Amino acid sequence: MEISTLAAYHCLLLAWYFFVLYSLTHLRTEERPSEVFLYGGQWKYLTVLNLFLQAVFYGVSFLADVLRLIKELRCAKCVISSRDLLFSVLAFPVSTFVSISFWILYTYNRELVYPRSLDGVIPSWLNHTM
Repeated sequence: MEISTLAAYHCLLLAWYFFVLYSLTHLRTEERPSEVFLYGGQWKYLTVLNLFLQAVFYGVSFLADVLRLIKELRCAKCVISSRDLLFSVLAFPVSTFVSISFWILYTYNRELVYPRSLDGVIPSWLNHTM
């Protein structure tokens, strides 16, 4: 894949994750059940932290692509190695764990991970993007 196409792809995904995080943090607060976001707000949930981690990863990926496009090879090598380390140590394991554990628990007992009281608070499209 060409570097410019890859840069556009990473920029698009970075914008998508920022949009999802923005939408998640600006939910209507008056409809929330009081016991759900009591301490730490939404940032105590691994799903939200995973969204933030994915946004950071795609930001670093976009930066690496831009540096490769402008031929800053010394900086690009450092950013690419940090991107690869971020992906292999945090982004892939955390997102895999979040996805697998959420859907296994959701199949077993939905109330453990996503109570029915949240259906009116979090839109279904936002739930599926997380």
